[in-house]
Amino acid sequence: MKEDKVDVVCQIRQKREILPKKQKKLCDYIINNYIKVAFSSAQELAEETKTSLATIHRVSVNLGFKNYKDLKEKLKEYISETHGMPLNKMREALKALDENGLLEKIISESVRALEDLLNEQLLKAFPRSVDIIAKARRVYIIGLRSTRGIALYLHALLLQYREDVFLVDANGTDEMFEVLIDMKPQDVMIALMAGVPRYTKRTKYAIDFAHKNGVPIILITNSLSNAMIPLATETLLSPQNTSHYSAITFVAVCDAIVAAVGSKLKAESQKRLNLLSEVLVKYGISE
Repeated sequence: MKEDKVDVVCQIRQKREILPKKQKKLCDYIINNYIKVAFSSAQELAEETKTSLATIHRVSVNLGFKNYKDLKEKLKEYISETHGMPLNKMREALKALDENGLLEKIISESVRALEDLLNEQLLKAFPRSVDIIAKARRVYIIGLRSTRGIALYLHALLLQYREDVFLVDANGTDEMFEVLIDMKPQDVMIALMAGVPRYTKRTKYAIDFAHKNGVPIILITNSLSNAMIPLATETLLSPQNTSHYSAITFVAVCDAIVAAVGSKLKAESQKRLNLLSEVLVKYGISE
């Protein structure tokens, strides 16, 4: 399955060679911005590349797809299939581990992953997600296994800017529901899932519970194949496009959420930060 998806990209590269110059340029744009293209309408792509709708349709067909919609679907499948689960990436990284140039390689891949992060879907869903979080009565954050540390990080930072932020740090399903039982439709759940294709069952249970109780869900995930996407109010796609397991795209999205929520709640956030600073100094925790 995975090889077929890679062949689709190879097919685009190969078929572009026999196309006219203008169509080659469009192919190059698709290859270099495949995540953005996967979530762009034909009109948006035409405006971005300064081409016509007819050219986009013609290129899609010349590349072997039924139409532009079919091309987008294949790109989405490719994105879903090319992001391995964390444990697999860790195993692969250990096999290929070479200390020579390792730091430079990881930094280089991380920079590329961050550049690829700016996909159309994320750019559209992000402001809507921030608005929901800022207006929510309470914010519940859940991230288990590979995303647990990121959930802790997001909780610690978001709590600096607004009150009523809860970390669902479940040691068992029963304890998790003891935290979630008080959720109301005026609240929001932020769920982090990066285990493609095997996500933690407890995170799935939490999302299902929130959905059934009318609670908005902001899902931060690395793959469109995530079965919880239909239950999410907003999905923030954060592909982990590196040879090693990396949480850098998730952390970047969390940093952006914290900064944007702080900006939206500027007066409340400033008051909270000042009060926190006074308390820390008063009790000798900081100087």
